[in-house]
Amino acid sequence: MNILIIGCGRVGAGLANALYKEGHDISVVDSSPESFTHLEDGFTGFRLAGVPIDSAVLRRAGIEECHMVAAVTGDDNTNLMVAQIAKKIFRVPKVLTRLYDPARQDLYDQEGLHTVCPTSLTVDLIQQIISESEESASRVVFGNSTLSLSALAVPPDHRGKTIAQVGRSEDESIVGVLRRDGALIFHEKAGSYKLKKGDRILCARLV
Repeated sequence: MNILIIGCGRVGAGLANALYKEGHDISVVDSSPESFTHLEDGFTGFRLAGVPIDSAVLRRAGIEECHMVAAVTGDDNTNLMVAQIAKKIFRVPKVLTRLYDPARQDLYDQEGLHTVCPTSLTVDLIQQIISESEESASRVVFGNSTLSLSALAVPPDHRGKTIAQVGRSEDESIVGVLRRDGALIFHEKAGSYKLKKGDRILCARLV
């Protein structure tokens, strides 16, 4: 499948790396050339630095031949504009959009866009966690891909470490930490926070 990914942050790069390994033809567009350092060394797909809402940039990235566009930048407005351009101008068969603000879900639904909302996924996961087991997980399916979200109790040997010091498998990413006091810290803001007994590590991976 020919897939165009807009945004090469942790999510975009992770998606590009995973889908590339599955044998898909992947193109990635991001406004910042430095963002491509998130891609793995073995990734040889097409990458282009440019304004993602520029039709000329999208054409250079091959949007006219692609089967799917995934707009996963960190900005809802950019994602919506890219998705609308892909769907209405270039008639891309499938358009997937990352959405941070759940309150805008109706707008995206009216546009006929497939959405993945990290905020809603995190809330759903936390609701599952707050009560019982040492480990809980949920799965979200979009297209032919399934995202597994899990919450793992911090083992004794990880206590006192930061997220950056916690090793995970190559196909799994740490989303953040659910502290024992109920506060949620996303990966980007965890910084020097040291894991404690009772905390849970939130992880995501494609399965």
